[in-house]
Amino acid sequence: LKDAGFVITNFHSGGIFHTLLMIALRIQIELLELARTILNQSFVSHASGTWLDLKMADYSKLRKKARKTRGCVTVSRTGTDTEAVKIAKGHIFKTIKDINGEELRFFVLEDAVLQKGAQSVDVLVEAETEGSRYNVPEAQITRTLTYLGEVEITNGEDWITLEGSDVEDDESARTRTLRSWSELALVPLRDTYINVCEAISGVLYVTVNDQHPRGQGTVDVIVTSEAGAASEDLLGQCRAACEEIREPDTDVLVKSAEVVYTDITLTVTIPDSISRDGLAERAKAAVIDLLRLRGRRVFNELTHADLIHKVKSDVSVVRNVTVTTPTEDLFLATDKVILPGTITVSVEGV
Repeated sequence: LKDAGFVITNFHSGGIFHTLLMIALRIQIELLELARTILNQSFVSHASGTWLDLKMADYSKLRKKARKTRGCVTVSRTGTDTEAVKIAKGHIFKTIKDINGEELRFFVLEDAVLQKGAQSVDVLVEAETEGSRYNVPEAQITRTLTYLGEVEITNGEDWITLEGSDVEDDESARTRTLRSWSELALVPLRDTYINVCEAISGVLYVTVNDQHPRGQGTVDVIVTSEAGAASEDLLGQCRAACEEIREPDTDVLVKSAEVVYTDITLTVTIPDSISRDGLAERAKAAVIDLLRLRGRRVFNELTHADLIHKVKSDVSVVRNVTVTTPTEDLFLATDKVILPGTITVSVEGV
């Protein structure tokens, strides 16, 4: 530039020309980064977030929305008082606070009465907000915000009538969109059944056994919901979706995955110099997080190695973990879903 007679001679850092040059270079860098982002987000296999939503629309697909859990909470008498107990619409039932001090609240949807002389009544409730975390196991909803008298509150094993769900994550939405081509097949394929069922809110995962499980021309569709076992309402929606695509001579059986509650007993070893306060609860929380349905793609396996790695990763002070129950690694059939039963954690020092 100097040899060419360029009028600016101050090229040093802090000079006006140097600052303008840096601005131009920054614009160039950001434009290149934008171009890379646009290129990456132009394909379903790489797109994420809002970009993925736009690409899904090209395949006539929509991301599944979140919804609230609905179910029945049972209110039973425990005392000698046999008078009627009114439970008004909007009454709040709650779970016990977890390790982080959080509780889940459920609102009564319609007036209910524990009639005089009756021992129990089922009350229809709905979760406070959307999300799969409200699909709690049995005997978790045990508290009430307003005193109802000498009654016991609980939720049974099959208390859920409508599974709550989270907004569909990118991985699930991307996989479902890429499987759209299977829906164009003249004869329904395995992926066709999977795609039409996984498009239904509340359905987490679907497996299909199309190798004539009940004889020639039979297909089994196993539905895993956001709560594990699928409710009859959810199965009905899946049956209707499969009925629209099945061939007339194909016998399609849509059934729920079978939940297997597994008791887990652990012994964690820590240095004697470290406090044991809250350690067992932290280890339990790690196991619960490991077996959380959301984020898992293998539901029928549970190994000692996974348990040990999860506890040691989440609780850094743990030196060693010994798994007593189950006595060996679990590898169940594909229609089974392993969920935690009673979790027992013992803490020992070294």
